[in-house]
Amino acid sequence: MSERERENDNKRDSFIRATSDRSIRVGDFFIRKDIENGCGGETELVSADQAIDEKFPLLSQHILGNRDRSFSDMSDRSIVTFQALPGMKIRSHGVRPDCTLYDCTSKEALVGAKKGKQHYWIDIDADERDTAELKEWLSGLKLPRFFLSVIAERSETWASQVVALKKACITIVRYLPKNEVTDEVTHLAALSLPNLLLTFTSVPRSETGELYSAIHAYMHTDERLPSSTASGVMLAWMRFHMDRTSRSVRLLRSRVLKMDEVMDRDIAAVSIVAIIEAKEQLLRLLAVAEEQNECVEALSGAEADTDGLDFSGLKGSLSVLQATAAATERTALRLEKHIADLRQRYEGHQHDRTNRRLAVLTVISAIFLPLTLFSGIWGMNFDYMPELTAKDGYFMALLLMVTIACSMLFWFWKTGWFD
Repeated sequence: MSERERENDNKRDSFIRATSDRSIRVGDFFIRKDIENGCGGETELVSADQAIDEKFPLLSQHILGNRDRSFSDMSDRSIVTFQALPGMKIRSHGVRPDCTLYDCTSKEALVGAKKGKQHYWIDIDADERDTAELKEWLSGLKLPRFFLSVIAERSETWASQVVALKKACITIVRYLPKNEVTDEVTHLAALSLPNLLLTFTSVPRSETGELYSAIHAYMHTDERLPSSTASGVMLAWMRFHMDRTSRSVRLLRSRVLKMDEVMDRDIAAVSIVAIIEAKEQLLRLLAVAEEQNECVEALSGAEADTDGLDFSGLKGSLSVLQATAAATERTALRLEKHIADLRQRYEGHQHDRTNRRLAVLTVISAIFLPLTLFSGIWGMNFDYMPELTAKDGYFMALLLMVTIACSMLFWFWKTGWFD
């Protein structure tokens, strides 16, 4: 046996790995067992590209464990074109050199990202589904264990965070649902690799609305991506959601300013219900804005610790994103004080109205007090009461009561009780 043949045999022995019940990896080829045809003793040698199917994981199990490997170094056995579960939507996009997106298949995205010549974005919209079913499906993709442990759980348990691993970066960020009045807490997860961005959500569409059409139109607009890289897609993807938050905060601010203007003219024209609704909406927006701002700050500092992010040519875009997130949070905080001021003004107006009503009741009580005194005196059962036998006693008593009542009303008016 020649030295080259011995070297090939050694490589073959070292690279043989079981990948499924139907195939094993040998060097750069797969040996596919023809079990279904009853020919277990025969094998077929096929190329790696031909062997890509649903049987192989998206990421190799050791991509994050081996510090010397990158995504482009992965073997072809670590690539899969996966099938969606019922109700799940998987959309794949490629990035052209002119920073525009085009639709492609999952297989094209995974193979292209592995070759490292182009960058891709895969979006997985899982909708709401059983946790066990989702975890079983995700486990077949061989995602990083931490990423899998988070996104396999129900979305309401997610929390905004950025985890920088050696070969990938995991980002979970809160976003504003299309149905902004819902109390549903919604998060998106992103796995950033050198040539691939994988985004994932399992928020029920019935609660949050369908946002993908808006994202699709936004991301496919010319000059929308800051660069033709997966990191550029990541920034544009986050910019879309942060712009929605910023726009909603600005709209709420316009609404609050309008309420303030109306209250200046007629404070009673604004109801407490409108103020409370504005406050509730603001609290939802503020929670989203705060988490987005913290996430962007963490993302900017994570680049040095991972190969999954590359902002070397995106410093300007990243700075704009940071400024947008910070400005949105500051605006929301100022708006919170403004709404609190409106509520204080409304409650003060209500207190004034109550006090005025109490003042009227006080005046009426004060007027009738002496009249009640006279009625009590003349109602006593004494034998000798000359007023009762006087010829004009009744009319004189009425005149006295009216005089006292008018005098007291004039005094209350003169002293400002009716102002």
